[in-house]
Parts: sequence; C-alpha cells; structure tokens
Amino acid sequence: MKTLLDHMAPSRISTKLSIYVSAFIVVAFTLLQIYNFLIIKSEIKNQINKEQYTKAKFIAKDIKNKIDKRTKFLVALADLIPPEQMQSEDFLTEKIKEHIAFTNFFPQGFAVINPTGKGVIAEYPVIPSRKNLDLSNREWLINAKNSQHIIISSPFRSEVTDEVLVVIAKALRDKNGQVLGILEAPIFLNRPGFMEYIFDHDYNETSDTLVISRASQIFLASSTPSLVFKSIPKRGEDIFYDQVMDGFNGVGDTVDASGDEMLAAAANISFLNWFVIVRTPVDKVYQTINESLETSIISGVIVSLAVFLAITFFLFFFFNPLKEAAESVKEMVLNKQPLKHIEGYKNDEIGDLIVGFNAVIDMVNERRDKLEKSNATLESLSQIDDLTGVFNRRWLDHTLNKLWQVKTRSQEPLTLLLIDIDEFKKFNDTYGHIAGDKCLKKVAENIQKSINRPTDFFARYGGEEFVILLEGDLVEGFAIAEKTRQVVNNLQITHSESPYDHVTISLGVSSVIPQLNTDSVELVKQADLALYQSKRRGKNRYECFQHKE
Repeated sequence: MKTLLDHMAPSRISTKLSIYVSAFIVVAFTLLQIYNFLIIKSEIKNQINKEQYTKAKFIAKDIKNKIDKRTKFLVALADLIPPEQMQSEDFLTEKIKEHIAFTNFFPQGFAVINPTGKGVIAEYPVIPSRKNLDLSNREWLINAKNSQHIIISSPFRSEVTDEVLVVIAKALRDKNGQVLGILEAPIFLNRPGFMEYIFDHDYNETSDTLVISRASQIFLASSTPSLVFKSIPKRGEDIFYDQVMDGFNGVGDTVDASGDEMLAAAANISFLNWFVIVRTPVDKVYQTINESLETSIISGVIVSLAVFLAITFFLFFFFNPLKEAAESVKEMVLNKQPLKHIEGYKNDEIGDLIVGFNAVIDMVNERRDKLEKSNATLESLSQIDDLTGVFNRRWLDHTLNKLWQVKTRSQEPLTLLLIDIDEFKKFNDTYGHIAGDKCLKKVAENIQKSINRPTDFFARYGGEEFVILLEGDLVEGFAIAEKTRQVVNNLQITHSESPYDHVTISLGVSSVIPQLNTDSVELVKQADLALYQSKRRGKNRYECFQHKE
C-alpha cells in the first residue's frame, strides 16, 4: 500500500526543501539542547563537588576540634584530683560536679572507675546501670591503665542506650605510678551537640553526611540512621571508598546501598583515622535540567513535525518567504548568535509557522535562563570566605537570623561583637595589598583559635570587619571582646601608621533579648554605633552600645 511519501516527487524543490529544513530544525534544536545540557551539567557538578568538599573539610575539622577540646578538659580535670583523695567518693563527686557546670561537652558526665574495672569509685550525674557494669575486659580501660596519657577508645555500641560512642579516659596514679582509678567520659557520636550536621534536615533533603572509621571499616555516624555501625562496602565494590580508605581526600563518584549513583567528597580526620563523606544523589543534582531537556526535545520534535507537514503542503506557494526564514535560522545557528525572533512575514500559513517557531525560541530562551539562574544560585551556596577561611557574610546573615528566631522564642540574650582593624587602609597604602591580605588572614586565624566554645560563631563581615556572635549576655560579650583585643594586640604586627606602632582592633558590643517586633539588623546597627565610639575614643578598645532612656 502506497503512502503519501510515495507520491512525492523527489526532484521537486519544495519537497526537498521541506525535508531538509525539517531535518535541520530537528537536528539543530536537539544539538543545541544537548550542548546546553552538557555544559550546564558540567558546571553544576563542579559547583556541587566544590560545595561538598568544603563541607566535608569543615565537618572533619569541627570533629577534630571537638575531640581536642573534650580531651583537654578531661586531662585538666584529672590533674586536679590529688592521689590522697582518690578513695573519697564525696570529694571526687564534688570535684566532678564543680567542673561539669562549666561545659556542655559531657551530658553523660564523668565517672572514676575502680582499677579492676568492676564498679565506680565516684560519678556525676549518677547513672544506676553504670555501677553494675563489668568493664575489666574493655579495650579502653586496659589501654588507659597501660598509658601515661589520655586515650580515645575504638567506637562501640553502648550496652545501656545502644548508641554508638567512644570513651576518653585517663589513668589516675599515685606518685609511684600505681593506678588508683580511671577517669572516663563517653562521647555519643550521633547526638546533637557533637554532630549537628547530621541533623540538618534542610541540607539532608538533598544530601547526606557520613563519618567512617578506617580501622573498624564501619559507619560511625550518618544522616541515614539505618547505616550507623554497619560495614562499609567491601574492597573492590566501590572505587571511591577504596581510594578514601587508602588516604584519598577529594571528590569522586560512588553509589548508595540501593545502587543509585551519587556525587561525593571525602576529608580525613587524621589523628582518629576517621574520615567524612558528604554525598548527593545524581538524580537530585540533575533533576531539573533532565526534566527541562526532555520537555525541550519533545516540544522540538512536535514543533518540527508541524513545520514539516506545513512546508510539505504549502511551501510551493510560499517559497520565497520560507527561504528567507530558513536563511535566518541558518545564520543564527552557524554564527552562534543568540536565538531571536524571525521578523515580519505576511499574514498567512507561513506567517503562522514563523510565529510558532518564535514561540519555540522563547521557550528555549526561557529554559536556558532558568538553568543559568539555577547554576548561579548553586555558585552562591559556599559558606566560607575564600581569603580568610572563616565563615562569610552570607552564612553570618543565615546564622544570625536563625539564632534571632530561637532567642525570640526562648527570650534569652544574643550578643554581637563587631570588629574592625584600626587604620587598615593606611596599612594597605604603606605595605601593599598582599601584606594586607596576609594581615587579614593572620588576624582571622588567631581570633578563630581564641574562640573555644562550640556555640560561638565567627565570620568575616566584609573588608577588614569581622563579627563574633555569642549566645550569652554582655558580661560574656565584654570578656570575649577583651580577650579578642588582647589576641590581636599580642600579634605585634608592625604598623608604622598606627599610634600604637602595631596592628590593633576596635570592637563594638551590643546585646539584646530579641522580640517579635524587632529585626536582627538592629543588633548589627547597635554594635556599629558602639564600634564608632571605640574609634572615636582612641581605638584599640571596645565599647558597649548604650540604650537611650
């Protein structure tokens, strides 16, 4: 049975041109969409990888810092227990109780374990089940008794709560080196206060965070609770895991337990022989552009089919207008010009075809604009200031607004310190911008090191200005302000244009209890006014915002 195509004369220019133009439109439109898709896909992948690696390094550094702070606290407590008081339960309990009030590092408290591992000499708070535990065969207790230093146990599950934890412990000895007891405290790995990032529901909607032990080859913490304390993929099953187990730090591709492809980044927590992986499903990364590409291709095919049928039946009568339209399309594609409307043709079927084609161009441009905006949004997601390595202004605004809401509900004070490097413009003019950048890095690095509490937040506000955000009152604000001023003052960075002959800072301190009818920007404005007073009164000092009666 013959079809309509069998009756077409191959030699007719209208027939040939209808086929050629239709084929050209399909191919050009499809290639353009595929090209845009591949370019944008590559850019999105690079941005996601960069964001993942930044987050993985931050989490690894944060875990290391938290372990460091907890071990130093326990060592300091151990040094305050004299051997002659080791058998006094009242003394030990009071000493533990006295020091635990200064920190939220150890919600489970401390215990002094009998050297035999059976029973406790003292503990606070009291956990009845702890007194009945036989710890004599525990690896951490044996290691602590055999070591002169603090030890960190291998991860294990608690017999009481079934949670994953590590124990930090230090043997308490007499002057002859005899072990009188073991001071220990547990650190639960999957609780808020230690690994907040695994509870970040906004981030975990698209990505998840894993903390893994190389020695045990298990997941220690995860945004997916079912993975905790499960074994990682065996060697040879996942190339990315194999590389990270061998010490690799960076980005790559992996799969989850369901076999779904994921983009991933890994960073080491060196002294623990742990590492952090942040991963994002490929389907979620590319979901928007995949849907856009599919829709664009289907739309292109439909429009191209309509164009082909219209040209086949009507091109003979409208050859010249169609030729001009074809030349316009060819010029845009070959010269790589932006897609734009084909201008004015007579009001007939060919004119309708041109209008339809212009609608397709609008749709393509609209989709491309949306993809470019999505890519621009992803690029702005970085939280870290490139120069100083501390949090940037965007993340400061996010954190301040979030804390403002929390403190509005709890009616607790929120304190902000606005810091400015004195005479920094003169420093740049005298020593050059490279020296200025080094100065900014050094000041930021040392201020960051001086902030010890996990709830204290430090960020670069812009230029030579920084911000410290405290979940506390003015008394704490004054203490941190003076400490920060001294830290920078003690750096003794030469500054010949400063009245002090070295780099100094001025600070403005403001503290409020947030209210529903106020905005967080008021806290910044108040700190800025206080900073102005510090500058006016001689610099290298701090001033508090004074509320007018």
